Amino acid sequence: MSNEKGSGKLFRVIDCAVDIDAPPTKVWDMLVDFKSWPQWNPFIPMVEGNLQVGSGMCIRVTPPGMKAMVFKPKVYVVRPPEEILWGGSFLWVIYRGDHAFLLEPLPGGKTRFRQVERFRGPMVLLMGNMLKKTELGYDQMNTAFKKYVETS
Repeated sequence: MSNEKGSGKLFRVIDCAVDIDAPPTKVWDMLVDFKSWPQWNPFIPMVEGNLQVGSGMCIRVTPPGMKAMVFKPKVYVVRPPEEILWGGSFLWVIYRGDHAFLLEPLPGGKTRFRQVERFRGPMVLLMGNMLKKTELGYDQMNTAFKKYVETS
């Protein structure tokens, strides 16, 4: 987790990546199969909605050691097989979070799968423990997703 230069503690970034032994098109197809997420995803076991720019989604997030939370992000970007960006805010000035799923092609037909979440606003000052658990959750999700893709 890092702070963006010059932004103090009101801006935090979580950036977690894993390399998957599969091409981006396969990784993408498995990523957007939201009905399969409960089978493999310990961190975000539920995603509902239409993956279209401007649409709302409903997700359940279960950070390690914490109670499950439901969020309703809006979809900002869908670029197959490269990027999904969704996010939301609470009184935009108080808190805003944007979550990107990024697929980067690697040599040998592999893919780097990254999750980048940007947290902004004064509420970030109160989210230290939650941000640590969220980062752990993304790492667990990435590991589970890698195993799911490579064994399917």
